[in-house]
Amino acid sequence: MKLSLLIFAATASAGAVPMNWLRAISPFEPGYHFTPIPKANTSDIAAQEARLLSEMAAAPAGNASAFAYTNLATDYNYNNFFDLFDYYTGGDPTNGFVRYVDRGTAQSQGLIKQQNGKIYIGVDNTNKAPNGRASVRMESKQRYTRGLFILDLAHMPWGCGTWPAFWTLGDAWPTQGEIDIIEGVHLQNYNSMALHTSDGCSVSGTGGTGTVQSKNCYVQAPGQGNNQGCQTHDYRTNSWGDGFNRNGGGVYAMEWNSDFIKIWFFPRGQIPGDALNGNPEPANWGQPVGIFQGACNINQRFNAHKIIINVTFCGDWAGNVWSSSGCQSRAATCNDYVNNNPQDFKEAYWLVNSMKVWAS
Repeated sequence: MKLSLLIFAATASAGAVPMNWLRAISPFEPGYHFTPIPKANTSDIAAQEARLLSEMAAAPAGNASAFAYTNLATDYNYNNFFDLFDYYTGGDPTNGFVRYVDRGTAQSQGLIKQQNGKIYIGVDNTNKAPNGRASVRMESKQRYTRGLFILDLAHMPWGCGTWPAFWTLGDAWPTQGEIDIIEGVHLQNYNSMALHTSDGCSVSGTGGTGTVQSKNCYVQAPGQGNNQGCQTHDYRTNSWGDGFNRNGGGVYAMEWNSDFIKIWFFPRGQIPGDALNGNPEPANWGQPVGIFQGACNINQRFNAHKIIINVTFCGDWAGNVWSSSGCQSRAATCNDYVNNNPQDFKEAYWLVNSMKVWAS
């Protein structure tokens, strides 16, 4: 299994729980407070699959990218991957039952390592953890403004108590924006994507194959959950967690330019050839799952983002929904479960092949 992440950037500068829960974000971390709404049923999934079949043939001309990405700016690879990230060791802003460790500790404990030509990023699955389970939160040293981010992922963290995320974030939250590409908790079986901004950014919610949950990206938008942002769900069960891993994973792609932010998911076996083999042209990929475009100045709301890969546990989201998580029979609380069952976190890992940044 492997996870490869390609980031094609137009500008680079140094420097089963349902997913339909209303989210609240804390600065510097995707954080959540959720209020349940009805779980997606088979008609939701069927409707999304029908949209995929009918819409993947071509994207509207007005949304098409005008160029292929050809210029390699940064190559994150097997030899340098861990050198190109900082390792956050502060307290979890989302109150997770986690202990983020530095690079040296992570390497000595086997949480990050080179494995058969791949990059392994996991959590402690050996020891009880009365003070929080050891994990890593890796933040890219490089900052990106606009680009095409392509993630070839063969395995993602999954299981009771877990809260993994792959996302991008500006230093000043929410004024520099946040883009959540992959995120979820516990035993959920579909992915949620979202943008989070300051006031004055909303999207039309049209054109994508996913199911739109909200359209106002402002983190305190009236009539939405606190800090919900603009949110789209991918109800295909192979887009997340165990279903994703059993299917051999797939490719996530996020294109960010001055006009829109789009997110695609391609299951294994349905990946466009140019997505992983140089000179990708998103205009040829058909409709994305989510299109975030509308009454929003993308250049103003999103800039200088770092890439973040992390796994936390419990906290403001996973902890608060423990009683309806499908895991509640295993322990009285999420923290108790995470503390006492280290062996259950062997599947809580990412496996990375490469990450590249292309500038046009």
